[in-house]
Amino acid sequence: MEKESYDSRIKKLETALKEASKDRNKALARYDVLQKDLEQIHKRIEDLGCQPEELDARIREIRNEMDMIIKEIEKLIPGQYLKSAGW
Repeated sequence: MEKESYDSRIKKLETALKEASKDRNKALARYDVLQKDLEQIHKRIEDLGCQPEELDARIREIRNEMDMIIKEIEKLIPGQYLKSAGW
């Protein structure tokens, strides 16, 4: 069998390069969209009075508050009703 011609090999390489370039451009466009989304999320977090790096601590605080409220409500409901509700 004869080797593939240089012209044919070069055309295949060009095709592969064009495809890779299109994929790169799509990835860059998606990156830009995600960056803008991230900026909007950070702005929304700041509008809510938090900083992104404070979120974990704030979420823990809110969960603790919710747990305490649920325990208080639980104490106010008679046990028979809690059991019938699957508590």
